[in-house]
Parts: sequence; structure tokens; C-alpha cells
Amino acid sequence: MIFHPTRFWNFMARGYARSPVKDNESYQYKLDMTASYLKPQDRLLEFGSGTGTTALIHAPRVSHIDAIDFSSEMTAIAREKAEAQAVSNVRFETSSFEDWPLPEGGEGYDAVLGLSILHLVADLDATLIRVYQQLKPGGFFFSSTVCIAEMGGLIRYVLPPLGAIGVLPKILPLTPDMLTDGLHAHGFEVEHVWSPSEGAAVFIVARRPA
Repeated sequence: MIFHPTRFWNFMARGYARSPVKDNESYQYKLDMTASYLKPQDRLLEFGSGTGTTALIHAPRVSHIDAIDFSSEMTAIAREKAEAQAVSNVRFETSSFEDWPLPEGGEGYDAVLGLSILHLVADLDATLIRVYQQLKPGGFFFSSTVCIAEMGGLIRYVLPPLGAIGVLPKILPLTPDMLTDGLHAHGFEVEHVWSPSEGAAVFIVARRPA
């Protein structure tokens, strides 16, 4: 493998942090839709939190956020942002989602965010099971996922092989139906599915039944 995933994202972190949002209108829609479900007393977990932009935007809307990423450089940038913005209710930690402890004594999260991450996980089923375990009954899972299999042109044929040989991170060739079917199979109720256009990332709101 040319790039180990952690080294790859550590290398990309500073450039990623400087990059503007490509589709600000869609990003704002996802932020607003997520915010409509949140309550001031909520505790959130975001995995694959990157440089912390989304967690810091949602911070004033909730009680506490645990934001995790396996890239130590991404986490360092997120902490710098939190300090600059004087945000104290977001804890940024370097951790894989698999290693983040499960709640004990029924104390799950009110919401879990997995944005631009499900297409990069090693095992989608195992990830969805773990999301379910992290949530309180009645809690919500918000995801936005690149669906390579829905993209036009050669990109859907080129990216997965490049990931397989280690030139890029491995990318799962997902479709919206694969995601919703997976969520249903692991006990979630899908409440909202949205994409701004064919081939664009799909945003899904799912709920662990109460």
C-alpha cells in the first residue's frame, strides 16, 4: 500500500482545512436538517469528524459533542479551531470508530453523525451495528455518503481499483439503496433521504426505534 489511511489523511489535513466547501447550498441544507432534530440537552457523537467544522457549527445547539477522527493531524486542527472560537462543549479526540467505547448503563448518545465517511469504512455492516449500539433508543443517525456506483463517467470504475492498490483510500462502491437497505437490516427506521442531484452524495436521517 502506497498510502496508509492514517498517514494519507494526516498528509492531507492542512490542505483539506483550507479547501472551501464545494457545494455550500447542499451543505447548509444538511446542517439545517440536522439542526431541526437537535435539542439543547442532546449529547452527540461525530465519527470521521475531520477538521471539526460541522461539530463546531452544531456546538451551540446541544449540550456536548464527542468528535473523533483517526487522523491526529485532523484532530489537532479541530482543536485549534475550537480554541480560536472559544468552544468548550466539543471534545476532539484521535480515535477510530471501532475503538471508541460503547456506552454503559444505557447511557447512549442522542445523535450520531457520520458525514463523508461511510464510503471509506472497512466494513459497512459492522459500522452500522456500532452506530446503533452508540445511540439511545429513539436516537438519530445523520449520514452523508458519496455513492461512487451512482456517478457518471469513468470515476466509478477508476476510484475503487486505485483504493484497492493503495494509491487512494479504499472506497466502497455504494448506492443510496444499499445504504437504506443496510440501515433497515440493522434495525434503523429511515426518516429522510435527500440528494441534490443524481450522483451527488446522499444525506440520510435514520432513527433507532424507541
